[in-house]
Amino acid sequence: MDQQHWKALKEKDDEKALKYFYDQYIKLLYKYGYHFCQDAALVEDCVQDLFLRIWEKRRTLGDTDNVKLYLMVALKRSIFEKIKKGSKVSTDEQIEDTFDVTFTMEESIISSETDQINKDKLLKTLETLSGRQKEVIYLRFYNGFTPEEVSEVMNISNQSVRNLQASALKKMRNNMGDGINLVLLGFFIENFY
Repeated sequence: MDQQHWKALKEKDDEKALKYFYDQYIKLLYKYGYHFCQDAALVEDCVQDLFLRIWEKRRTLGDTDNVKLYLMVALKRSIFEKIKKGSKVSTDEQIEDTFDVTFTMEESIISSETDQINKDKLLKTLETLSGRQKEVIYLRFYNGFTPEEVSEVMNISNQSVRNLQASALKKMRNNMGDGINLVLLGFFIENFY
C-alpha cells in the first residue's frame, strides 16, 4: 500500500498520499527522533521539515521499497545536521552514540517474583548497552528491520550491524544467563520505548 501512495504522491501530486504517510508514521518518527535528541522542539522541527521537503521535492523523489525506512533515514540525517550546526560535535559517530533509551519500570507488568527479578536484570542489562547497541536492538526487535535495513538507517555496514547485535546479545546473555527470552525482550522494548 505504501508504494501506491508513494507513486501517487510523486506522479499525481496527491496531498492525500502525503497525509497518509504523515498519519501512518508521525508517532514512530517522533519516538525515533527523541532517541537521538531530547530537544522536543528540534525533533518536531525536523519531522515537519521532512514532510515539507518531501512535498516540495515530490516530483524528483526516487522510488523506494520501504517508505518507513526511507523516512527514518531522512529524519536521522536531518537531526544530525541540525545538531552539528548547533554544537561543536566533531564526528557523526559521536552524535550517533547519543541514541538513548531510558527503560523505566513505572508499571508492574510481571507479577511473579522470579519474573520480576528477570525483568529487573533485563532492564539493568539494557541500560549497560552502548547507544549504538541500543539502536540496533531497537531497530531489529521493535521495528522488525532486517540487518540490511538497520545498516541503511544507521549508515554502517551489514557486518557492523551483526557485530553490534551479537555483542549486545552476548552482554545480555552474560548478565541474564542462557535463558534470555527474546520474546520477553521484545515485550519490554515495545513497552519501554
